[in-house]
Amino acid sequence: MFKLKKYEKIVQKVYQVLPKYKRMVDIELQSQTNVFRSLLANGQNLEKILPDIFAVIMEADRRVLGLEPFKVQVLGGLALFFGNIAEMKTGEGKTLVATLPLYARALQGNKGNFLITSNEYLAERDGESMGKVFKWLGLTVGIGVNVDDDKKIELYDSDIIYTTHSSLGFDYLFDNLGSDLDQQAVKRFNFAIIDEIDAVLLDGAQTSLIISGAPKVQSSLFEISNWFVNSLDEEDYELSEDRKKVWFSPLGIKKFQEYFNTPETVFSARNFDIYRHIVLALQANMLKKRDQDYVVDDGKVVLLDEVNGRKMNGVKLNGGIHQAIEAKESLKITPESKTLGMVSYQSLFKKFKSLSGMTGTAKTDEKEFIDTYHLEVIEIPTNLPLIRIDKKDQIYLTNQAKIEKSLELVKKGINEKRPILIETGSVSMSQLYSLILLQNRIPHNLLNASTAPQEKQIISEAGGVNSITLATSMAGRGTDIKLTPEAKENGGLLVIGTERMTSKRIDNQLRGRAGRQGEPGESQFLVSLEDKIVVENTSNRVRKYHDINVEKGEIGEFDLYQPIDKRIVKHAIDSAQRKVGNLEAQGRERTMAFDTILSNQREKIYRTRNEVLTDDPDFIDELINSCLNEVITNFVDNYRSIELHDVADFIFNNVESAYELADIEDQLAGNMKKKNIHLFLFNVASEALDKSLDRFKNGLQLAYFKKITVLKAIDNGWIDQLDYLQQLKSIVDGRSSAQHKPINEFALEARRSFFNMEKEMWLNMFRNLLLTEIEKNIDGSIELSFP
Repeated sequence: MFKLKKYEKIVQKVYQVLPKYKRMVDIELQSQTNVFRSLLANGQNLEKILPDIFAVIMEADRRVLGLEPFKVQVLGGLALFFGNIAEMKTGEGKTLVATLPLYARALQGNKGNFLITSNEYLAERDGESMGKVFKWLGLTVGIGVNVDDDKKIELYDSDIIYTTHSSLGFDYLFDNLGSDLDQQAVKRFNFAIIDEIDAVLLDGAQTSLIISGAPKVQSSLFEISNWFVNSLDEEDYELSEDRKKVWFSPLGIKKFQEYFNTPETVFSARNFDIYRHIVLALQANMLKKRDQDYVVDDGKVVLLDEVNGRKMNGVKLNGGIHQAIEAKESLKITPESKTLGMVSYQSLFKKFKSLSGMTGTAKTDEKEFIDTYHLEVIEIPTNLPLIRIDKKDQIYLTNQAKIEKSLELVKKGINEKRPILIETGSVSMSQLYSLILLQNRIPHNLLNASTAPQEKQIISEAGGVNSITLATSMAGRGTDIKLTPEAKENGGLLVIGTERMTSKRIDNQLRGRAGRQGEPGESQFLVSLEDKIVVENTSNRVRKYHDINVEKGEIGEFDLYQPIDKRIVKHAIDSAQRKVGNLEAQGRERTMAFDTILSNQREKIYRTRNEVLTDDPDFIDELINSCLNEVITNFVDNYRSIELHDVADFIFNNVESAYELADIEDQLAGNMKKKNIHLFLFNVASEALDKSLDRFKNGLQLAYFKKITVLKAIDNGWIDQLDYLQQLKSIVDGRSSAQHKPINEFALEARRSFFNMEKEMWLNMFRNLLLTEIEKNIDGSIELSFP
């Protein structure tokens, strides 16, 4: 409340200075951008001139777009500028609101100011429409949709960038795979507004962004693992209460050991690969649901977006789970690939100096936003009073009763000539409901994964009388349902929820589709004790209540079609939803914990890579000298006592295969003390290095060779480490309910494997420097063949 009062005072100042800028001719108003930049460059405080800045962009909005922000929109703009989440109801003009803080932040001359949306359509639409205002005021605008690689640097050098969360994340990861610092595009993380921030940072944050490539050797274990899992009985595995995790019971472990003839522990190095495949098969069969998590389309597994049910063509689950689903569905197994880069949304967005967001529903999850991102939610009043009628839930014993009652509600809306929006929780449920509507001769538009290409047209028609839209989710779609005048007269949009969603916030998103900008509207949820969220998350007492009364209903002693008005039932529904919401929050917390461990390693690798890419010869030479010492020290320390053949093997495999054994004997002269061996090997390696580098007569080619051998060693080591940790995570993450602490196990193993990776990097760098073959071309260029 304190913040809101502070912002309201600034709003008053904005309107005090606004007339001054309204009197300006276009060219004078446009010149204010340079005036403000000059003031800021000379030490003026940004907040002190903020009222003037907001007044200029407001007047520019009016002249260019014909839209002048209302007072509540200016209030929302200030909440965003100061790094908060602005909760603004659907239809309150969040797209226009964002122009105010974006313009203010861009005036500081710092690049890296973003408006980040949840899908490409919104980024392109808003970037093109709002971009006209910024360009009119002399700023550059980039739109990060379908951008060619050679245009990425220009894109991210814009004053303001409209893009998607995934595009930004992938570009950041790809930047750190390149071999030229000048080609890195995402260099600045200054200010970001995330549109539909709850959809991005909550609903979509349980998984990380991953770049895959470098195909592995094709595994033959997916099919046999699937066969094994399908042979299991229920007592062979356990499911967590939210059915988001699964693990083997002691009986299942015993069956695994007998089936694969592995008496030793399943976590031994010998069993690691097969056990990983078995775990993946178990997850694919028990956790991943067809038509809910994915669909099978033209012989391929296509993932569905958790937020809005859209198909995510070209996106694959990582770590082998995608291939496990293919085996489950008896499809052709696609090649499994290694992870080249990975970052969670939490880690990505924490890189920004200032982060803010806007949505219609965030207050219910404010604690998580504060704890994870230090973002407070500011509720912005509506421009016009909200007159939507939100009716209390109708609760029924069975799904059949619920569906029939919802049909009555639909028919009532049709008779009243109102537009109707019906929402279901999954693609399969939307298809079933669509079939029921058709059986009742009720025409409608279906909005789910299979109809996404027609989304814009479907939503554009959803506000007319007699229009019925059936959707899996309306979250993150970014397009308002606009009512016709007749629809407004008839009571506005009727929203029908056919089940509770995974959180009250998502329920509120659905309700918010009606009653926008002071329009009439109505929302009604119908739920049953047979809904998935209730069945999986309620108590035995409620299940018993359901079973007893279903039996009574069959003999006429209980009216199945009468809404239940018992406190125990209402509480059970609310409790089930809270439970799922809490478990999802724990999932996001777990993702962040895993990635926090990983991010420390990632930052160290990326920092070292960038230092190598600066082409500082002293730094690279220091690395090379360290490399010789590290490799030889690691070799010597690995033995309690070293034999002559051990030294010979090291030289033949890592320095020079044609080195004379007699020379090794002569040089060591029977002195097999570690100190003497270390000195001897260091001299041999130094001499071999000099010979290798002397092959390059061109200074630029020599510098490139040094850089590329170091980079290749770093990248190969990091790729193997990422791939290993992905596999490790899939194994340990399912064990928390089996009295294990997966984060602790992961942290310990990640640390140990990182040290091993560093040793492997040094060795690969050593071998690259000494054993790489070069072939000189006629034109003077060279080709390298790494060992």
